[in-house]
Amino acid sequence: MTFIRSLLYAVWFYVTLVVIGLICMPICMFSRGAAMSAIRFWCGLQRIGLRVLCGIRTEFRGLEHLPKGSGLIAMKHQSTYDTIAPFLVIRNPGYILKKELLKIPVFGVYASRVGIPIDREGGAKTMKLMLAAAKAGLASGQQIVIFPEGTRQLPDTPTDIKPGVVFIYNELKVPCVPIALNTGLCWQGSGFLRQPGHVIFEVLKPIEPGLTRRELTQRLKDALDPATERLVAEGRAAQGKHATPREVVKPTG
Repeated sequence: MTFIRSLLYAVWFYVTLVVIGLICMPICMFSRGAAMSAIRFWCGLQRIGLRVLCGIRTEFRGLEHLPKGSGLIAMKHQSTYDTIAPFLVIRNPGYILKKELLKIPVFGVYASRVGIPIDREGGAKTMKLMLAAAKAGLASGQQIVIFPEGTRQLPDTPTDIKPGVVFIYNELKVPCVPIALNTGLCWQGSGFLRQPGHVIFEVLKPIEPGLTRRELTQRLKDALDPATERLVAEGRAAQGKHATPREVVKPTG
């Protein structure tokens, strides 16, 4: 049953992406606002599709901690869904993303309108370009979104803070807002199966600007690790409550 539901959702995902993407593309290529509206509409359809087709409920908590204007957001990363659902609650996100995503048909056009592409092998030059784009986005009121771990992790993996978030935090000189989540329980990495369950995104209290690298790293870990553990435990309890004996999702790690 999980495979069939996942297959139906995969069809929903790509059909809605192509249809909405192609219909809206002419104007979205020239208007960031139009691109953002089209993306939000598509992301809302993904939330509905996951709920109806896969039995995945999405909840947002702590939204009062989100920046009202420009800011920096450091989000845990367990799933592709982490790049989709936040569009529904973050006002004007500017995602720092891999430049390879710009090559994906249809999707790449929209990613170029709302993202800050980086070359992971680009070294210092990439960091300078990323910083310039982030500062420009900040000046226009964007909330810069970065995944401090750099890549997707399993739900039980402790937070491993990479230098990129520290660099951009020090240069932008704005509060850093952590977001914990448990998406990997239902949509793990780039895998195909979508397990029923309760996905939670929790916005945590902002971390003030001006901290050293060691201080920021520790503060992020102290905020993200216990919150993520709590959300993962809550998600597993929800999956165990509603699953049949064959569908119970066992803890990973």
